[in-house]
Amino acid sequence: MITRTPHLTQDYPDVLAHRIRTTHPGQAHFANTGPFGATCGDCVFLGYHRQIRNNSGDTIKTVHRSGCGKFHELTNKHGPVVPAHAAACRYFERKGGSKQVNGNASTINQLMEVVS
Repeated sequence: MITRTPHLTQDYPDVLAHRIRTTHPGQAHFANTGPFGATCGDCVFLGYHRQIRNNSGDTIKTVHRSGCGKFHELTNKHGPVVPAHAAACRYFERKGGSKQVNGNASTINQLMEVVS
């Protein structure tokens, strides 16, 4: 480990450094950028089907992957398995629910419905 001296600059702000540390390989974006408390296990993108094709392009079988479907959509590569307990990223969409990019607007709308 490198010892830092007071005259050296810090590499990242604390919030960004925390997001980088908690991000798992294969996530579509930095962890902790989705709704507060949400995890990848609650997201529609966790787990997708990979089609195995023969030389003529016909699908011969389908395999379920436990990686991030949004990562595959963005990079066109099959990333490593993302644990279900990983903190959600900005592309988080709740299973069976509405799209929640930031979570705050959706939560406020739900509270307004309860109040009225």
